[in-house]
Amino acid sequence: MLFTKKKIISISLLLTLGLAGCGNQANQANRTSNDHTLHLMDTSDIVNLDSSLALDGPSLNALNSVMEGLYMPNEKGEYVPAAATSYKVSADGKVYTFTLRDAKYSNGDKVTANDFVFAMKRAVDPKTKAQFAYDLYDIENAKEINQGKLSVDKLGVTALDDKTLQIKLDRPIPYFIQLTSLPMYFPLNEKFVKEQGSKYGLEADTTLYNGPYVVSKWEHEAGFTMKKNPQYYDKDKVHVNTIDVKVMKETTTAVNLYETGELDQAIIDSSVIDRYKGNSELKKLAMPIVSYISFNQKNPLLANEKARKAIANGFNKEDISTTLLNDGSIPTDRIIPKGLVKDSKGVDFVSKTTHPSTVNLEKAKTLFKEALAESGKSKATISLLVSDSNTSRKIGEYLKSQLETNLKGLTVNITVQPAQQKFELRQQGNYDLSLDTWGADYPDPTTYLELFTSNSALNVLNYKNKQYDDFLQKANTVSLQNESERTQLLHQAEDTLLNDFAIAPVYQAGYVYLQKANVANIKVRPFVGYFYYKYAEKR
Repeated sequence: MLFTKKKIISISLLLTLGLAGCGNQANQANRTSNDHTLHLMDTSDIVNLDSSLALDGPSLNALNSVMEGLYMPNEKGEYVPAAATSYKVSADGKVYTFTLRDAKYSNGDKVTANDFVFAMKRAVDPKTKAQFAYDLYDIENAKEINQGKLSVDKLGVTALDDKTLQIKLDRPIPYFIQLTSLPMYFPLNEKFVKEQGSKYGLEADTTLYNGPYVVSKWEHEAGFTMKKNPQYYDKDKVHVNTIDVKVMKETTTAVNLYETGELDQAIIDSSVIDRYKGNSELKKLAMPIVSYISFNQKNPLLANEKARKAIANGFNKEDISTTLLNDGSIPTDRIIPKGLVKDSKGVDFVSKTTHPSTVNLEKAKTLFKEALAESGKSKATISLLVSDSNTSRKIGEYLKSQLETNLKGLTVNITVQPAQQKFELRQQGNYDLSLDTWGADYPDPTTYLELFTSNSALNVLNYKNKQYDDFLQKANTVSLQNESERTQLLHQAEDTLLNDFAIAPVYQAGYVYLQKANVANIKVRPFVGYFYYKYAEKR
């Protein structure tokens, strides 16, 4: 899921803030002992709570706790019944029949099978312009509908009755149950959504919720409050009654409030990590999120593989991860992150990769010189598109310095845009280089690799390779049930992408924050957003 940041996914998830200060420990003790509200922060506000349209990190993070799909992760991260109580799957693995539980929305309306049908049809309808509609593409006819080739009524979802939902797939999917926890699969109350029209999801009271919490107050650009949902079927397992989330863009403010007890959790960055070294309240996570440089091959210079290869070899990834970020991020030469998926024997997909490092400054200098000569020029100017987060700005400046120093004749102009505008520029092809980030939607390498197929709506690189497309096509059809053969095909696809230098991987993202010792069971959800709060406790 691209984070824009998701997906798109928003780089606000790669949280970037400034320097911190010290606080009053006495105030902290008073606040944490007497206050049972969970006080949190994010670096950006929610943009949209419409589960069909949400793209950014904060929105997806909130949706984890106010909405619920057929199956959702439990305390251990296992996918367990949620809006559904059970399912049956056909012998060929292509037809799933879910039995729904007796559940209600926050307004008391029953959650029915038709709500899931309506939500999925709405998402694939091209009129909705749901950027993550591709999360439904495994459902029968979904892709063709989304591309305007078929009527939305042809989607393979049916409400057999109020409590029985049938979903037909184009092919068996071994991770399909995990997919049902994604926002595209969340139910929507058809009557309510149509009553709200274009306002749905844009205010606390123009949204309906079927999850553990409801958004009770939303002050745009300032923050929002979530209250325990009294209609939630599993409310007895929801221990925190109120979650207050403030928008804080500066680390100084966040850390000061954390140290004085005004916050129970604070997102921090490299500027203050060393201050908390050895402190049990410092938390670091490795996330299945990869940052990479996209090359727009419509640019004549970047259409030359030597130029792309020179840029990929022309900067120090280790410095970016350990010095600029210092948050647990690690340099990577792959698009598939460590820890994303393991095979039936517990072997990480990445452990079998053999792609060599792309840091070779001497090779980079030679290749760029040759690329310039082949273009008939002695110098070139290209743009680098980055988001307006502090992290993206810093990395952009570093890349500019490294590339201009190491590649003689190259000038890099940085273009800074808010996440949504950056996404739109990419989709329009109005960039040369773009610093991009993608987070996994589900635990399978295809959540990354399918971005770059010739027909992908998110492939804005002008990259087309039939062999690459064929590897993925076979992995998802002929070899789908043969784990060893499928793994080999997916490795071949990744190698093809990297050997073509369609992109230049930079780092796998870390995530670092402070959390009070009396706060427990805030769970990490590696797919779509970061945290979910159903099991959170404040002791």
